[in-house]
Amino acid sequence: MLGALSTLPYEAVTRIMVLLGVGKYSVYQLNSLIVTLNRPNAVLGLATTSVLSGLLAIIFYHLLKKLGWDYLIAKSVGFGLVSWVFLEGLFVWIIEGPGLIPPRPINDYYVHMIGSVVFGISLGLLFRKYLLKKQQVT
Repeated sequence: MLGALSTLPYEAVTRIMVLLGVGKYSVYQLNSLIVTLNRPNAVLGLATTSVLSGLLAIIFYHLLKKLGWDYLIAKSVGFGLVSWVFLEGLFVWIIEGPGLIPPRPINDYYVHMIGSVVFGISLGLLFRKYLLKKQQVT
């Protein structure tokens, strides 16, 4: 649930940047292309992004159990950026590479890189608020 909630600020930032003309797709629109291929849809994007970010949050939680909970925000931002690089590579290889959608402008990559930093910050803050105290008790 915390991973899905962390996508809300990510969507807000990328949506604002799209409205300002900096990028082509918000994060929900971009992730909906996994399902629709050429018709961006925010509702489908919310569903796909929530599932994916929930999985990422679970992976991050288990990494934190091994790496420790110190420097939580820095680790979550780093995890968000590494996840972005990996997922962006997969997206380009699977969706853009075969020509299923036209290549995105380079600005779109920067929009989503900034958004992944926002995702990392919000995920770290939510982990700190809801999970860190539980980890210190056990």
